[in-house]
Amino acid sequence: MDAETKKPVRDEGVCIITYCLIGNILLLLLKGAVGLVMGSEALKADAVNSAGDSLAAVVVMLGLRYSLKPQDEGHHYGHGKMEALVSFIVGLMVLAGTVFVIRDAVGAAINGETAPPSPWALGAALVSVAVKAVMFIVTYRAGKRLNSIAVMTNAMDHRNDIFATSGAAVAIGAAMIGEHFGVEPLVRYAEPVIALVISGFIVKTAVGILKVSSAMLLDAAPDEATMEGLREAVLKTPGVEHISWIKCRRMGRGLLADVAVEVDGDIRVCDGHDIADALRDNVMAAFPEMIDVVVHINPHTS
Repeated sequence: MDAETKKPVRDEGVCIITYCLIGNILLLLLKGAVGLVMGSEALKADAVNSAGDSLAAVVVMLGLRYSLKPQDEGHHYGHGKMEALVSFIVGLMVLAGTVFVIRDAVGAAINGETAPPSPWALGAALVSVAVKAVMFIVTYRAGKRLNSIAVMTNAMDHRNDIFATSGAAVAIGAAMIGEHFGVEPLVRYAEPVIALVISGFIVKTAVGILKVSSAMLLDAAPDEATMEGLREAVLKTPGVEHISWIKCRRMGRGLLADVAVEVDGDIRVCDGHDIADALRDNVMAAFPEMIDVVVHINPHTS
C-alpha cells in the first residue's frame, strides 16, 4: 500500500466547521473591538454571540471527529450519536450566552449609558452580515449533502446570526438618525432594545437546536414521510404479506430500522431468509442514508 492510500480522508463537515471557526473568530475580533471602542451595545451583544459561535464551532468540530469513528467492541452501532450530543451542548451554550446580552442591554437602557452611534459600528455590522451569509450558504449545503445534524446546527446558527446582526445594523442606523434629528429616545433606546431582540433570536436558535438534538438522543422516530416511505419499501417486497411493526431512529448521519413482517408460514427457512434479504435491499435502495435494517420474519396468521 503506497503513501497516497494511507492518507486519511478529510471529512467535508469537519473542514466546513474549521473554516467557520476561523470566520467566527475574525468576526468576534472585529465586532468586539469596534463595539467596545465605539460603545455600541448592539454590536457588543452581537460580539458575544460570535464568541459563543466560536466556542460552539470548536465543540462541533471535536464532536464530528469522534462521531466519524467506526463501530468497535464497545460501540456496536458506531459513534454517530456524538453529533446529537455536541449539538445539544451547543444549544445550551447559545442559551447561556443570552444572559450576558440581556444583562448589558437592560443595564444600558436603565442607566442611559449609550454612546453616540458610529458609522464604524454600522460598517462592522454590515461586513458581518455579508460574511455570515456566505458561511450559512456553504454550511447549509454541506449539512444537506452529509445529512449531518451537527453541520445543520451550525448552519442554522449562521442563519439566525444574519437576522440578529441585521438587527444590530438597523439599531445603529436608527440611533444615527435619532442623533441627526435630535430624537433623544431613539438615540438612547434603539441599540439596547434591538440588543434584546437579538437575544430573542439567540433563544429561538437554542431552543430549536435542543429540540432536534434531544430527539436523536432519545431515539425519536423520524418524520411521518420517512416512516411512510419505509412502509412502502417493505410492502413492495415479494413474499411480505403483512407488517407486524416498524421501528426507526436516527444515528448520526443515517438511520437504523427494525422491521417485523409476516410471511407464508409454510415456506422453507431459506425462503424466509431470502425474503428478509430482499426486504433489506429494498429499504437500503429507497433510503441511501440507511445504515442497517434488522428484519424479523414471523409466520402469517389469518
